Amino acid sequence: MDPDSASRALRAADELAGLIELALSAAERMEREVHGASYEMTDMVSAELKRLRRLAERLRRETEKLVTEERAAALTRGHPLRRATDHKGVSRPN
Repeated sequence: MDPDSASRALRAADELAGLIELALSAAERMEREVHGASYEMTDMVSAELKRLRRLAERLRRETEKLVTEERAAALTRGHPLRRATDHKGVSRPN
């Protein structure tokens, strides 16, 4: 995972969590305004969004862990090979 990819993955995880929070906030506001069958349905939506929020938080933590591991591995490996000839120790003329 290159730095750009890592950054995009973390940003996407943050955006996903933010969108779920926004949806949950709307569902909770709706719960305060409706009653009867609409309230029951909104309550079920809220419960599912809370479950999704927990899942999205877990996904964000796992993504952060993956990015951290990838960065550590990249430091251990050093600069990535750019050409197949780099691996064979063939030097190029200056």
